[in-house]
Amino acid sequence: MKDCPFCRIVAGEAPARRIHEDETTLALLDIHPVSPGHTLVVTKRHIPLLTDVEPSSFAETAAPFFKTVYAIARKMKKALGCSHVSLLLRGKRVPHIHMHLIPGYDDKQSLFDLTLKLTDYCQPRLKPELGDKELDSIAERIKSAPVQ
Repeated sequence: MKDCPFCRIVAGEAPARRIHEDETTLALLDIHPVSPGHTLVVTKRHIPLLTDVEPSSFAETAAPFFKTVYAIARKMKKALGCSHVSLLLRGKRVPHIHMHLIPGYDDKQSLFDLTLKLTDYCQPRLKPELGDKELDSIAERIKSAPVQ
């Protein structure tokens, strides 16, 4: 897709700090990093969301993607000396299946770390008032929905 900035990056028509590339995935440093080393792993194919992958082709799309995520996260821990790598699978803004790999450092808090701490603080306090019936209904609807 000509209008997609990530298609242009994949095609080599736009600059990127590439740290890994194979037939199906590309890993590059985020241009607006949350912490030093923040990396995006993207599919080379223009697939906007993980849920857009057909179940019949999930293994050949998702397996290489998650293998790359795993390998890059391990490399980041060794190369950057971070204590952990947070993984954020997100949609919308980048029209390719993509995972943010955000290194966490024990001695530094990033905006991402602070946001997660705020979420940890707020989640029990803002808990929706759902009773057992509503929770059972939600669980059943998800459980019985078709994958296709």
